[in-house]
Amino acid sequence: MKKSFVLSAVFFGFCTLSFSQDIITLRNGDDIEAKVLEIDSRTVKYRLFGEPDGVIYVLDKSELLIIRYENGRKEVFADQSEDNLFVPQSEPEKSIVPGMKYRELKHLYKASDYVSMPGDPYLPGVSGVLSFLIPGLGQMICDEVGRGFGYLGGSVGLALLTGIGAGYSYMSTGAAIVALVGSVGWITLDVIAIVDAVKVAKVKNMYVQDMRNKYSIDVNVLPSVDYIPTGNGMQPTIGLTVALNF
Repeated sequence: MKKSFVLSAVFFGFCTLSFSQDIITLRNGDDIEAKVLEIDSRTVKYRLFGEPDGVIYVLDKSELLIIRYENGRKEVFADQSEDNLFVPQSEPEKSIVPGMKYRELKHLYKASDYVSMPGDPYLPGVSGVLSFLIPGLGQMICDEVGRGFGYLGGSVGLALLTGIGAGYSYMSTGAAIVALVGSVGWITLDVIAIVDAVKVAKVKNMYVQDMRNKYSIDVNVLPSVDYIPTGNGMQPTIGLTVALNF
């Protein structure tokens, strides 16, 4: 029985590991088991799966075909410009619409899956620092004002509770306990506000990325030549053709 339990645990661990890596597929057909760290306008940075503290490798986007993330999300890389700048095209969430708030998006996205992209409007690090200075401020700069005021109000309330309890602690043990509970709650709420601000920024960036892909419009302007009849025959005229791809 013990041996069967050990074998089951090993099998479960193997299955977990086998589905917890990102798969980078190159244009030559090779697959790389990796953990993607960052994507910028021209490169992808990653570590090999199984080497979380190993060397950071860099690939040019021109070498990439597709990235399959551990949660099933995919990014397909296609030639988007004449200078061979490759831009990822993520598969947008089908249920997203303009104007969604974090309370809805948190059920669609995982902050741990976030990969930084050029043009992301929210900075997770800055949001966390601002919520460290003033609880809730990081959420506010991510356009989640109501959520930010909730953290700010809770922090102010716990701070007042701590101050009142401390002011009367010399009179009774109960007041000292109130001051202790208030201070612990105050610190805990501040830490939660910092973590939440970072998650809000990441999730809303992922939403913006998918919205760009879902509602993007490609404009192609191409030269064209038409012929019009004249008294001396057909006269060529040069113009432009505009093509819109939705």
